[in-house]
Amino acid sequence: MIELISNKFDYNNLVYDLITILFLIFLSFGIILRTYGISRNKFALTNIKILIFSFPVIVLSSYLFGWAISFAFSSGPIVRGGFREFAFALPWSEFMGPNLNNNETFINDYRQSPMSLIKFILISWSMIIFFGSAIIERIKIGAFIILSIILGSIFLPICASWSWSFNGWMSEVFGFHDAFGSGAFHTILGGFTLGVLGKLGFRKIKFNSFSKGRDIPANSEVSLIFGNILIIFGLFGLYLYSINPFLEIKNEFGSFVSTLNIYGNPISFYGVLLNFVMGVSGGLVISAIHSFNNNKRIFIGGIVGIVSISAGADYYHPIHCLLISMIVTLAVFKSFNYLEEKFKIDDSSDIIVCHGFAGFWGLIIGSILLWGYPSSMSEGSVFTNPFGQFAGALIIFWILGFIPGYLTAGILKFFKILNLSNTIQITGQDILSTRDRIIETNNIYEAEKKIISEMKSNKKS
Repeated sequence: MIELISNKFDYNNLVYDLITILFLIFLSFGIILRTYGISRNKFALTNIKILIFSFPVIVLSSYLFGWAISFAFSSGPIVRGGFREFAFALPWSEFMGPNLNNNETFINDYRQSPMSLIKFILISWSMIIFFGSAIIERIKIGAFIILSIILGSIFLPICASWSWSFNGWMSEVFGFHDAFGSGAFHTILGGFTLGVLGKLGFRKIKFNSFSKGRDIPANSEVSLIFGNILIIFGLFGLYLYSINPFLEIKNEFGSFVSTLNIYGNPISFYGVLLNFVMGVSGGLVISAIHSFNNNKRIFIGGIVGIVSISAGADYYHPIHCLLISMIVTLAVFKSFNYLEEKFKIDDSSDIIVCHGFAGFWGLIIGSILLWGYPSSMSEGSVFTNPFGQFAGALIIFWILGFIPGYLTAGILKFFKILNLSNTIQITGQDILSTRDRIIETNNIYEAEKKIISEMKSNKKS
């Protein structure tokens, strides 16, 4: 029986949690706005509906098994010999309900709170709609749902438990350090997207007969710009999620109020905020230099800057964040067209480069700057080092990201449930009338023939 001792409540932590959720909502709707902006007009509404209705899918899959997976596999299980305790995260657990009677230990356990589950769901959803924005206009809805569950409720939880938790085996064995999701969110997202696109292929209007990719104009540049701005603000939600706020810390000098990073190390909240701002600023400087007149990519540098510093922003000096964000963003802008021209990878939202590439190299740079720093306060953890960080980056990108995406997409393609038909890809999904579809198809085919004919004539001349 719980006895009321005081009516005092920790409002600071409540407000903190609600603000975290608000930022994560900003992130999700920023992605949706950007997706609407980059979509062709004949796909725009369908794309938005698919992304929004992926929310209940990820809610149910996270509740049924994703949340439990995120706690069950932190020990490997093979690497450290078994599963961690995760009974409290099962869907039928008494901890899932609002009744706290006879569950006094639950009240003070931050990670077991349903509030944490809500934030986990929002993070999973934001990853899914990031992924969805890269594969628009060519994938069937059923295939997208299956891939979303695989990524958001299986491999994201596994990756988070391995690398983005207090006692994950990668930090304990390798000395892997990823404070704000550079690997556990962005790198795995880029790897999985690359794997799926390797099987999904490109939009039928993307490449011409000379294998040169067309620049598909934005449906709404205003929506695209505001979407990128919301994403920049919303990504701070990942930072807030990775911090345990307002805890009283004791040392030899007495007690003080501090925050803890996800690995249990005391850090300054305001120092992290400053590092975040410096990362955004460094990326935006490079964006302004390279893409001031390109509305599609003008603010992408801010996103890349955040991703590049997220591995070590809990330890970095602000100057480190500024320089890292500028260097990685410059490299990203130099590599934008490489995958498209070399391998015909049609990444509609530049997820592979802006998240996968930037996150991967953010981890590698972090391994050098953080060499010798404690990876975690968990007993038995080793210090951060280049070998462990590089090995962890490879595991996240290829084993947890690329391979599951490639294999799942391959199976779906084998059963012919992956790609939309060529006709629908050309005419779009927002055209309801069959007659309109036929007319639109004929018009596009004629336009394509005219373009190819003109290009051949110009080539001969």
